[in-house]
Amino acid sequence: MSVKYLKRYEAVFLVYHSKGPKLTYKSAAKHIKKSESFVKKWVKRFSEVGNVDDLPERGSSRVTTEQEDRAIIRLFQNTPGLSLRTAQLKLRKKGIDISLNTIRSRMSENDISFRSTLKKPLLSEKHVEKRLNWAKENLDRDWSNVIFTDESSFWAWSSLSKAWTSKHNRLLQRTVKHPVKVNVWGCFCQSGFGCLFVFTGILNAERMCKIYQKCLMRSAKKFFGSDTTTWVLQEDNDPKHRSKLCSEWKRQNNIITMAWPAMSPDANPIENVWSYIKMQLRGRPVFTEKQLRYQIRKIWRSLPSEYAENLVKSMNKRCEAIINNNGDWTNY
Repeated sequence: MSVKYLKRYEAVFLVYHSKGPKLTYKSAAKHIKKSESFVKKWVKRFSEVGNVDDLPERGSSRVTTEQEDRAIIRLFQNTPGLSLRTAQLKLRKKGIDISLNTIRSRMSENDISFRSTLKKPLLSEKHVEKRLNWAKENLDRDWSNVIFTDESSFWAWSSLSKAWTSKHNRLLQRTVKHPVKVNVWGCFCQSGFGCLFVFTGILNAERMCKIYQKCLMRSAKKFFGSDTTTWVLQEDNDPKHRSKLCSEWKRQNNIITMAWPAMSPDANPIENVWSYIKMQLRGRPVFTEKQLRYQIRKIWRSLPSEYAENLVKSMNKRCEAIINNNGDWTNY
């Protein structure tokens, strides 16, 4: 029995039931820590119908039909940037005269709210075709032996985009024109997160080879052992990754690199990790390069292996999403 019904029956037993103590409404309300009106209501209900169930069709009646609900949703799907008041006027022209609150309710019922949009570069037909073919080829792939890698940049003075403040006491956040910046390279596989390399300056082919040797090989040995043929390297099509120097280094060390479509950050699960770290950095007191490096490493070390496993398991769904969108951008 739920807590809701338990309190109702307890009120009936204390006041009305033949085997109960026959308490007054006030005493029973104090005993079950409810209002006196609560006790009176359910004692009366039990005496009339013999139970404490809710009456059918409680609350206000629905003012829109299913056909009108579909018209409301279709209006916002066709014009996503529409304001509620403008939508109300358009609906009235169609004979649907409803309040703004009703429109909000129908949108909420369909999990539609005024959210920030996803901004993505325009894909060429060539990019779309390659993404689609890649997704089809790797739809049923075993991703457990893939090491995902990527680089990203982080800045100090990351401010909060939203905060709980009163209208007349807004949160003041200081900003600077040229905040401290560091670059990072990281990797992970289904077994967990590997090494993180933090640096400043330009990442060229020479430095990339040093990262391969210092971080990639160490992480691969930790998760897969010394045999480089037991795992596959994933990296994007950045020119430094495809440079002669890096290509030769990978060839000499028997590194197998999987094919990766251009313009596909949504297919790489490590992008979710970078977004998470940047979200964690917002609002932290980070002012110097040393503090920024420390905070990034601290967050990276705190990432659980279950998170890495879930990200890798999402790869098949990412491929499905690309196929369902005919090679276009996905919500990942």
